[in-house]
Amino acid sequence: MLMSEYPVVSVHIPMELRALAGGHDEVMASGETVGEVLRAVGHAYPDFAMRVLCADGQLADSLKVYLGGCMQPKDLMAPVEQEEVLSIIATGEVACAVSRPQTDGRAVSPPETLISIGD
Repeated sequence: MLMSEYPVVSVHIPMELRALAGGHDEVMASGETVGEVLRAVGHAYPDFAMRVLCADGQLADSLKVYLGGCMQPKDLMAPVEQEEVLSIIATGEVACAVSRPQTDGRAVSPPETLISIGD
């Protein structure tokens, strides 16, 4: 596991998205906010990022995020604490209301402003 100055949290991946996260049902990631943690997971698993985070940085439609059992707002700015559990819940077809920009017919990955990933 990589050491980080940011809190390390356990991210629970729903069955619908596990194939995009290397088949894992849980991964460890770090960041100061829910959004940073999700971007850190996306850094290790780009297909996960493309499905979970929209071009505008928001959570994809039909996904909800719970931190310590409490649902978080879609803006993903909630701070995380060390060893918290972040759960992603899929409530339907996962899609973004705002499309990702296209370049030569391919989707563009989110910017790499990511912290660290641990296993």
